[in-house]
Amino acid sequence: MEPNILPEPVRPSVMTSGHSTPELALVIPVYNEEECIIRVLEEWTRAIRREKIPTLFIIVDDGSTDRTLERIKSYTDQKRRDDILAIHQVNQGHGQSCLDGYRKALELKIPRIFQIDSDGQCDPAFFPLIWAARDQACAIYGKRRQRDDGPSRIFISWVLRQFLRVAMHTRLSDSNVPFRLYQSKYLEEALTKIPRTFHLANIALALLLEPMGFVEIPIYFRERQGGRSSVRWMGFAQRALQLHQNLNELRSSVPLRAHRPSSKSTRGAA
Repeated sequence: MEPNILPEPVRPSVMTSGHSTPELALVIPVYNEEECIIRVLEEWTRAIRREKIPTLFIIVDDGSTDRTLERIKSYTDQKRRDDILAIHQVNQGHGQSCLDGYRKALELKIPRIFQIDSDGQCDPAFFPLIWAARDQACAIYGKRRQRDDGPSRIFISWVLRQFLRVAMHTRLSDSNVPFRLYQSKYLEEALTKIPRTFHLANIALALLLEPMGFVEIPIYFRERQGGRSSVRWMGFAQRALQLHQNLNELRSSVPLRAHRPSSKSTRGAA
């Protein structure tokens, strides 16, 4: 089922004639982050401009019920930021929001896609390392080696990593990391294989692309800068069961070579 996209994106224009064609789409899924979304946009704008990369920021607002979208619109109008495209849609979850952002980047024919989260945990200081490795593989992932987002989130990530290693034989260390750079040309076919019911859709995409090779680069993951995490202990078991079912569905419909990664797969520095 296609997403129910609500009308009136924040900026109808993507880039003015005075700007270079985007080389990078920076995809940011957002849900109820009115406290920190502008701070995140500001610090990532500075980071991208230091690298001199023509970039389109694609913000996918996943049905926020606070003032997130209002704050984004006010900011883009005040700063005259026509390099920011915000899409408001009904709530579909973080993973599917990421995929919708990737699809928009493909539609606009932007050659590379980088995804971060909107809560301030992704540190732009590590972006130059990811960007420098952009030609080494179709997928470049951050590996959260040092984390300040709390023991519960670290434990959940550890359980997820062990489960995927057993169930999918993956060599990915952090398949759900929100710090990932893709060459767009590899995404189009993979995105068609991920059903709308797949909740942790970034995991599915990482598994589908794994046989083509990947690089992992250690990064630091900060504590949340505002708002509340959508991850709750009460729903952890339910999400785990849902992931198990989603992976079974994916395996039954797609011959995942990611069960046994090819020799092309590479690992970042330890």
